[in-house]
Parts: sequence; structure tokens; C-alpha cells
Amino acid sequence: MADQILRAVAAEGGIRMVAVETTVSTRYACRRHGLSYLTTTLLGRAMAGGLLLASSMKTHRARVSLSLQCDGPLGGLTVDAGRDGGVRGYVAVPNLELALAPGGRFDLAGAVGKGHLQVTRDEGLGDPLQSTVELVSGGIGDDLAAYLLHSEQTPSAVFVGERITRKGIRCSGGLLVQVLPKAANEPALVDLLERQCAAVKGFSRQLEAHRGNMAALLQSLFGALDPQPLAAPQPVRFHCPCTASRCRTALQLLGIQELEEIIVQDGGAEMTCHFCGEVYHFRAADLQEVIHGLSAGAVKPR
Repeated sequence: MADQILRAVAAEGGIRMVAVETTVSTRYACRRHGLSYLTTTLLGRAMAGGLLLASSMKTHRARVSLSLQCDGPLGGLTVDAGRDGGVRGYVAVPNLELALAPGGRFDLAGAVGKGHLQVTRDEGLGDPLQSTVELVSGGIGDDLAAYLLHSEQTPSAVFVGERITRKGIRCSGGLLVQVLPKAANEPALVDLLERQCAAVKGFSRQLEAHRGNMAALLQSLFGALDPQPLAAPQPVRFHCPCTASRCRTALQLLGIQELEEIIVQDGGAEMTCHFCGEVYHFRAADLQEVIHGLSAGAVKPR
């Protein structure tokens, strides 16, 4: 079943809901980066969170970047998610694994430690908007909810979860529930949403039970609010736009002298994309072509 994101409204238009499944995307990220169980959990949650935030943006090319900066052994993580359903990301220490926390849960707090979550929204129409909040728990969901309260002053709840066994990832995804600005000053609606969110138990189990059907997930968890999908589910996929051509452009920025030194010292260059792990190799002849282009004035380094 392909990943998907579904947007809906509830409570007669006073509440916005977005549900996303990232199971296939998280599996792909796990393979590309060689992730451990622990880092698979964190990156999967962050990718789901990035897509949830991007879902409210206006333009199709809009993107959201999440940068978790921390002092724990994880070393941090970065996610880039688009309104178009594309998402990618990486962690600083992909093979990190820690002893399980009490209750047999992954020690997310121990992996992250203290730090900040930086969120950058880029509509593609002007300067990006950036906001930073202190980490609440390191579990991603609470941290994103804190960001939404800080940046939008809107009551919000963010649920992220997964089911992982020794055989791999069974499911991964998230859910955003938010009182819309026009209804934010209605105490009864805010109270209703708080009570409904507090009643949600076992989100990961519910996510697994409704894999491939985010409408059924919303109905199962918030049926009393009468969620109404706004459109058909949108496909979601792990996607990285890196190419050899883009890497070649990056090499041009090094300038002629540094490229010549690379040829003499290393006989070529190797570039790895942090987001997807793709490795691009450039032979000495390839670098000579780049130098020739710079010498001819086709591209001038900044």
C-alpha cells in the first residue's frame, strides 16, 4: 500500500485534521541510510511531522524544513517535506542504538537529550519564515505541538507513531488536529478538542489497524467530531532531487585552483547526498571538464 496524506475538517468546519502514513517512505529511508531501530523511529516521526506542517501551506512548491539540534548521542536530524507529498531526511548518527527505556520503549529522550527544533517554512514566493523552539520531549510530536503553539498561537495536537518488529517497520505516520483561527476563541470547541485528544490511546496500534485508509483512522479516533475529507488522499513518497548535474554545479563553486588540487591529490572526487545517501563519483577527466568550463568563462564561481 502506498503512503498517503489526507486533509479533513471536523466540528462543522471549526477543526482542521491531517493524517499521514509514511510506512513505505520510512522503510526506504531505513534502507538508504542504514538506520537502527531507534533512528528509524525518530526519522520516521520527523518525516511525518514535516509532511503534516507542509500540508497547510498554500503553494504546490512550498516546503517545510525541520532541523533538530541536540546534545544527545543522536547528534541531530534534518527533514525536508513538500506540499507536493515529497519528503526526505537524515540523522547525524544513523546506527545509534540505546538500551530500551522502562516499558520496553525506545529511549528517544536519551537519544536526543536537550536542544532545539528549528522549523523553516518556504512558500517559494519570498523569504522563508523561520522559528525555533526548545525541545519538550524529543519524541517529535510534543515538540511540533509546542512549535505550533509558539508560532501560530493555535491549540493543536500532534500524534506520531510507528510499529516496529524484528522483521522491520509495520507502520509509520502521524496526525495533526488543530482548532482553526476563526474558531480558536470558542471555549466549548477548544475544550471538546482537548477531551477528544486526551481520549486517544494507542495511536500506533490504530495507525496499523487502518493502514492505507487515513479516512478510517480519523473516523476511528475522532468520529464524534464528524471528520469530513476535503479531497481524495494525496500520494506521499520519499523523494530527493539530487542529481549528478547538481553535484557538478557544486563543484564549479570550488574554483579552478581547488579543483586542480583535488585532481593532483585524489585523482577525482566523490560527493554524497546527506538526504538520500546517493554517492556521485567524478573522475579526473570529469573535473577537467569542469575546469575547462570555468576557464572559458561559462560559469564563474561566486
